[in-house]
Amino acid sequence: MRKTVKRSHPVWLLGLAGQPAKRIRQAIGDACEVKRFDLRDLPSQADFDRADPLAVMLDVASWRALQTDMPAWVKAARKVLVAPEAESLAHDEVLARGFIACLTPPLAKGKIVAALDDARESAGLFEDIAKILGDAQRERDQLVQENGRLAFFQHLLARAMSSLDLPGILANLKDDLGLAFPVSEVLGVFWGQTPETEILLPENLSAQAKSARAEYLLDLAARVRGTPSRSYRVSSVPGGDESAPAEPGRALLVPLRHEDQAFGCLSVLIHRDLAKHEQETARQGVTQLAPSLKNALDYLRLKRRADRDGLTGLFNRRSFDARLDQELKRHMRHKAGFALLMADLDHFKKVNDTHGHLAGDAALRHAAQALEGALRSTDFLARYGGEEFAIILPHTSQAQAWMLAERLRRRVGGESLRYAGRAIPVTVSIGLSTFTPGQAVTPASLVAMADQALYAAKDAGRNRVSIATTREDMREAARAAQQGGLLAG
Repeated sequence: MRKTVKRSHPVWLLGLAGQPAKRIRQAIGDACEVKRFDLRDLPSQADFDRADPLAVMLDVASWRALQTDMPAWVKAARKVLVAPEAESLAHDEVLARGFIACLTPPLAKGKIVAALDDARESAGLFEDIAKILGDAQRERDQLVQENGRLAFFQHLLARAMSSLDLPGILANLKDDLGLAFPVSEVLGVFWGQTPETEILLPENLSAQAKSARAEYLLDLAARVRGTPSRSYRVSSVPGGDESAPAEPGRALLVPLRHEDQAFGCLSVLIHRDLAKHEQETARQGVTQLAPSLKNALDYLRLKRRADRDGLTGLFNRRSFDARLDQELKRHMRHKAGFALLMADLDHFKKVNDTHGHLAGDAALRHAAQALEGALRSTDFLARYGGEEFAIILPHTSQAQAWMLAERLRRRVGGESLRYAGRAIPVTVSIGLSTFTPGQAVTPASLVAMADQALYAAKDAGRNRVSIATTREDMREAARAAQQGGLLAG
């Protein structure tokens, strides 16, 4: 049996008076409030909505009087017709006119109570229908929300799968997540079989912010991986906010796994706390990118091997040429200066002739490690060829470059190479050239100037730093670069 309405709703009488109204009041008793309204002073729609009467009872005369201008709430109400016997209507006719019941004389209590029960049954039916419709609407809303989530995930995955550029994938992820959440940065830390850790940071950050984020990511990797990193390499992700705080703020951490092995973690920096469902959506979206991120990480390492010197592990000549061209264009665009160092091992032929080529290889590795250990994370070190190394120092003045070059020279020569039980002294001579805004140079002329300064250091006795500074030096370097190009042609 259908449940009846629990709340006590009033019964309204429209136009009913005299004995019929009295009989109805007596039959209802204290079960609910009975209110009578004259047709000249009917309740408003707001009154009806607020009271939500169980039933509206009216006689035939009142019903006919309302036909010309019937309020909407009368049409919608659960109506009971009180009809004289002479004008009794057929059951089907009563229902067709919108009444749930028709009371005819004699107005016995049982008839009135039965009519109210019909009204309660109708009210319960409408409540059930409203609940069903409400449930259906909620299910529809959930379906729309789920479809939106699936479309969001599909977009993230499609963008990630379309590229093998790991920094680019993280930059796209930051933009895509930013459509749904207040994301400021996406930081990444990755590891593998080697002890070296990969750190990805936005490029437009201050040195302080980069350093703080690097420490943060290394600590994060140690906690997720279970072991600290012995060395790390930083790659730049496009974008970033120069005004970003040094210390990361709120972060959503998403560990990444491939074949049940953790290989990295993303830290999504956000402007506010996310609700639980927002966190779940963001985590699911990032987690499903794990295979694409793993492929991009493998490609980055494979490409790096192609860009590296097999003996020393430093960047090779091809990588250096590309980087020097990029740095020159970048510093010209930003009207900033940078420096170039060319370092050459002293008496390298003598090391090979006296101790053998394996000792020469050890000397190269010894020098490479010493140079790399004294450089900043923003500097670029490459094996230029043979026993020569090239170092790009972004945003570095000539005075700063000279101080760094001296530190490099002392570091290389400060400790002899131990090879086969023997101490082999290893020193370097360094030539320095600089680019200043407005200076008309090319990558080749910068290398030629640094080489010329290197030869000057050699001629002056080796194990020293020499600077190419004069205009004549620049002209001679340009001519040398031009002649080199003609000879190569």
